[in-house]
Amino acid sequence: MRGGLGWLSATFLVVANMIGTGIYTTTGFIAQDLPAGMGILGLWALGGLAALGGALAYAELAKRYPRSGGEYHFLGRLYHPVVGYMAGVVSLVAGFAAPIAASAFAFAAYLPLPLSDVGRKLAAAALILALTGVHTLGLVRGARIQNAFVLLKLLLLGGLAVGGILISPEAPQELACPRLSFQTLQAAAVALIFVSFAYSGWNAAAYIISEVPEATRIVPRAILLGTLAVAVLYVGFNYALLRHLAIAELSGKVVVGRLLAERLWGETGRQLFGWGVSLAMVSSVSAMLMIAPRVASVMGEDYPRLAALARRNAAGAPLQALFLVAGLALVFLFSAAFDAVMNYIGFTLSLSAGLTVAGLFWRHRQEKNLPWTLGLFFLALTSWMILNNLWERPLESFAGLLTIGLVGTSYLWARK
Repeated sequence: MRGGLGWLSATFLVVANMIGTGIYTTTGFIAQDLPAGMGILGLWALGGLAALGGALAYAELAKRYPRSGGEYHFLGRLYHPVVGYMAGVVSLVAGFAAPIAASAFAFAAYLPLPLSDVGRKLAAAALILALTGVHTLGLVRGARIQNAFVLLKLLLLGGLAVGGILISPEAPQELACPRLSFQTLQAAAVALIFVSFAYSGWNAAAYIISEVPEATRIVPRAILLGTLAVAVLYVGFNYALLRHLAIAELSGKVVVGRLLAERLWGETGRQLFGWGVSLAMVSSVSAMLMIAPRVASVMGEDYPRLAALARRNAAGAPLQALFLVAGLALVFLFSAAFDAVMNYIGFTLSLSAGLTVAGLFWRHRQEKNLPWTLGLFFLALTSWMILNNLWERPLESFAGLLTIGLVGTSYLWARK
């Protein structure tokens, strides 16, 4: 390893991994099934509290198990190595490679340039390849470039939130409360899957613990600061959105962030939003290309059959792991399998994170100062979403479980 990440770069890694296109699209889908402003805003606040509960639990795990790998390392220590192995492989494919393809495609899709569909895919592939080259230079150099793009990402989301709050709307919208019913609760549970996916990434710093000096102090701080900052921005953005746009204007719309930018600043806002989101996606792709190879590298250290993934160049970059992740992302980008994977990615990641947090409370239940309140709230909300998803979307849910099971069958091969 050449150098390591400080608390600011570690915090920016969390922010980069959390803020993606989800915040600019999710509210439009929620408004279809839950047409009440206060209910929508409440879901984003609940999602923020749940993410904070998960972040507090992961901060405690980072102190007790200070090694890179995230769920791969934590679940292997809390339960059994086979559980960690399954989580590691699934996270590499569904948690990193597919989202890298999604973020790179979003980068190209939002570019306000006259490109064909093929041209946009080629632009997305070029971004993946360029950032792969950047991360061959090592962790610290890659982080410096990434931090600049994270600042642009924060300026975009913060500018929309602050602008929407400070600029008075022509016709202020009322934040109506939803009518409490079984159907409302079901709709809220489904919506929370999408909200939690928009919040996902708060555990990013846990994947690179081994490469952070004073990790037991810096990593917990980075996880908490990054999660709290993003939660505040998400709620502020949605308040601004619901203040300026009626539910009917939002319902079913794919790009609600662009609608808000247009409402605030007209055509100039629309153009700036396109460039802003494209540049913001650079940091998302970069963050995942930084994290995912470290997970694969740690697995290579533990399993002889995967030892090639642990090899590093002179700058400390795990080259073969990096090329593997980038290659998988390109496969998803140019194949139809990408859409199918994204349908159940939220379910599998929620299940993995829920098991990790539950393992903390199970293995360390006798210890003091565990984040019981918000941690159990995270578990309750995650369990509710998982069970509801099994009921409402059984095909996607069982596809996720089948994927995990199939991965588990390769465990004996890998450990020989």
